Amino acid sequence: MFKLSSQQIDEISYFAYISDKEIRSDLCRNYITSENDYTSNFTGALRRNINSHTKTGLQATSYLLEPRLERQIGCDAAIIICSKGESKIAVFEAKWPRLATKNYQWDHAQTSTGLSHFSDQLERQKQHKCILAVFEMFYCEFTPNTQPKYMQNEVSSCIWHDDAISFKNSRGIPDSIWDQQDLVSMLQSVNLNVEDILKQVCLCQAGTPISMSDPKDIAREFSLPANVLFIQADEIDQDGENSN
Repeated sequence: MFKLSSQQIDEISYFAYISDKEIRSDLCRNYITSENDYTSNFTGALRRNINSHTKTGLQATSYLLEPRLERQIGCDAAIIICSKGESKIAVFEAKWPRLATKNYQWDHAQTSTGLSHFSDQLERQKQHKCILAVFEMFYCEFTPNTQPKYMQNEVSSCIWHDDAISFKNSRGIPDSIWDQQDLVSMLQSVNLNVEDILKQVCLCQAGTPISMSDPKDIAREFSLPANVLFIQADEIDQDGENSN
């Protein structure tokens, strides 16, 4: 049965928060060039923070898989958390909507259909949604305390896939191209940070545990995106050794 200690849950969720905070700081200082750059830096920072600061035996490893898989599931990255042979999988689509730039067009039309690319991604994310914990992550270039009230102060603004789908379907034309006001309205309705998200994943309030522990097998089974962070959560016993 998948179960983490409260200390491990606190570590994973907190390290995710400070990692996102670090990379948002880089974005504000123009060290980040794109959504993919932010995403890879975020997962890399989370790996380093876990491995450098854990006191509960967490170990994190990065994998770079076939990039074609991202198109299948409509997400940019995955975080797999494994404990005692069972795993939880969180996947997210990353967007940098550049809300500091007036009327910036962060969504675009699909070449084949002319319909919204983001809406298409939301629909593709429905694959395995009963097992995967799926969320959207919106990066923010505002310095802390200067961002709009509907965005997180220090980190990115996140929304669960189900909430994004509900908002999409409430639009007059659900598959029309999203503009900045669409995103503003959605974030005003619900807005979490990545610490909130991963805490719910670890507590099994989102996603379903699977009896698999090999990250590459998991990636193939669920067509995960190219950027995968694997977190092995084995507790340290009283003698300082990892317990299985």
